[in-house]
Amino acid sequence: MIRRHTWILVYLAVGVVGFAQAALTDFPVGVTVMEWALRGGSPSLVQGLSLTVEAKADGRFKVVLGVASEGTAADLEALGFLGSSVFMQAAGANVDLSALLTLIRRREALKVGEDYALPGGVVFQARARADVAGVGCLIGEYRTADRPDTVVEVGLALTDPVYFVPLLRVTEGGTVTFEMVLTAYRRP
Repeated sequence: MIRRHTWILVYLAVGVVGFAQAALTDFPVGVTVMEWALRGGSPSLVQGLSLTVEAKADGRFKVVLGVASEGTAADLEALGFLGSSVFMQAAGANVDLSALLTLIRRREALKVGEDYALPGGVVFQARARADVAGVGCLIGEYRTADRPDTVVEVGLALTDPVYFVPLLRVTEGGTVTFEMVLTAYRRP
């Protein structure tokens, strides 16, 4: 179990920029604030994640990451952006990261009502366009062949630069086991 968490942390640490939906240069001059709520198997434990991107007129950027949560020491062992992957795994969510990365890279070409083949035999179904915290998104879902009772729902930002995905929800057997939802988005 520890080895599995370590690999996920290494993969996420190296791949955080790769999983970004927007490059820093996509953000307009000024301050953009994004906030997410992260929930796992325990509905009482909610982790707040925030990211502030300040794009300066001279081409420089200031990025501030924030994490907030309340609970017991055991509850808070997986606190943080990189700890979120451990939180996600501990919550029982097993997200195919290669499928997620492919979706992020192709999001602007995806059409509602279409199915898309992804690496590993995964099929993504683009279901609808909807707003998540005021950001226009393409909402869809996929399942993996080895876990057909697990549905991964993803919201991909289309109208505004959002650094991480606005929506990531994992449902197993009809029960939400992990959820990361953009709850606030403030533009300059």
